[in-house]
Amino acid sequence: MMSSLTWLDYSERDRRRAFEVIDLFRETSTVDELGLGSVRNSFSDLFFPGTSTVQTRACYFLLVPWTFLRLERLGFSSSEVARRARRAELNLSRRMLAGNDTRGVFGSQAGDALKRLPSEVYWGGLRSWGICTFPGHKWGYFRSLDGFYRRGNRFRSTPRDPEGRRAPPANWHPHLPAPPSGFPYENVSVALRFEDAEYLRDRIQARHPETLLAALAARANRADLDVHRPWQLSQLREIAPVLRRQLEDAELFAVCMQGAVLLYNLMLSELRQHEEWTEDYRRRLEDWATDVDELVPTMEDWNPGGIWWVVRATGRSLGYPTRAFIQRWVEDLKQVGPRALVAEDSSARTLVRDREVQLKRARARLTNPRRLELWGGDSGTGRMGYRWGPAKRILEDLFDGLARSEGDAGNA
Repeated sequence: MMSSLTWLDYSERDRRRAFEVIDLFRETSTVDELGLGSVRNSFSDLFFPGTSTVQTRACYFLLVPWTFLRLERLGFSSSEVARRARRAELNLSRRMLAGNDTRGVFGSQAGDALKRLPSEVYWGGLRSWGICTFPGHKWGYFRSLDGFYRRGNRFRSTPRDPEGRRAPPANWHPHLPAPPSGFPYENVSVALRFEDAEYLRDRIQARHPETLLAALAARANRADLDVHRPWQLSQLREIAPVLRRQLEDAELFAVCMQGAVLLYNLMLSELRQHEEWTEDYRRRLEDWATDVDELVPTMEDWNPGGIWWVVRATGRSLGYPTRAFIQRWVEDLKQVGPRALVAEDSSARTLVRDREVQLKRARARLTNPRRLELWGGDSGTGRMGYRWGPAKRILEDLFDGLARSEGDAGNA
C-alpha cells in the first residue's frame, strides 16, 4: 500500500511542518529516527531563515515574484491563475535549461511532470525575507486575487491622497527590482545581476539582521563558504555574542546527539548480525568519541537549556519526552564519556531502545523483526549541518552577483 501525507486545513504552519517531513526523505543523511528534527530545524531557521533543504539557486527568490506579478498585471482570475502559474513556471524552467548553467534548475529530470514547483519551495522564504507580503500560502494567494483586483480598482477610483497616507494594495515588496528586458521570454538565467544580489542582501539584512545568513551576506567573502560546518564561522568579528553562543550550542548538540544515532545504527547492525555494518559503526563511533574528547572542556559546563529557548523562539514545540531524552543522553555522556556510553552493557542502549519504541510503537526496528529485516543499513547518521549546504548555494549566487559591476551582467 502506498503511504501518503494529507492535511485538511490551510494552516501555513501545518503546511510547513508537512513539507519538512517530506524533505527529510530527500536528505537521506538527516532522516530523523530519534525525534531530534525539531531542534535541528529550529537551529536551521535561526541561522539561515527563509532557506530550505530543497532550495537550489538564489535566482528563484526573484523569478517567482516576477512571474506572479506578471500574472497579476495580466489580470488572471482566482479560478484560472493556478493553471496559468504552473504553465508559466514550467516555461521558465525550459528556458533556463537551455542556458549554459543548469545546476539546480527545477524540472531538469521531471520536465512538465514536475510535482513541486519553485513557487512552492520558495514561498516560505519569500515571505520570511519580506519579498512576498501576502499573509498566507500560495493557494490562499491564488484565492485572494479576485478580491485583490477589486480593492485595487476601488483605490484607483478614489481621490488622490496628497499626504501619501494610503497606498494601493500589493502582494509584493514595493522595491523589487524590475526583471531583465524580455522577461519571461528572453534573458532568463540563474545568474543574478548586481541589482538583484544587492536587493536580496538588503532583504536578508532588513528582516533577519542578527542571523548568520545576514552576517555572511554582509561580508560577501567567498572564503567563508569553504568551511564544512556553520559553527566554524563563530569567531568572525561580525558574529554577535548571542549568535556565537547559539552556534556553540548547535555544535555541541550536533556532535553529542550524533552518537545516539550512531549507537542506534550499531544496535540494528548487531541484531541483523551483519559483521561489515557492525564493524563500520564501531569504527565511526570511535571517530565520534575522538571528536567528543576535543569538546570536553566546553562540555563540562554546558547546559542544553539554550536549546529549548531556540526551539520556542522559532515557533516550534518540544515535548517533555524529547527534552528528557536529550538531557539524559548529554548527562550520561558527560559523566561516563563517549566510549563507556556505547559499551554493550551501557544504560545508553536502553535509553535509545526506549526512545525508538516511544516514537514508533510497534513499528520500532529494535523490537520488530520484520521492520528490522527491511532496514537498509543506514538511518540518518550524518552530523547535523543545520541547512549549511543549501545556504552556501544561495550565498554563492549572491556573492557572484555582488561581484559584478552594475552593467557587467547585462541582462543575465
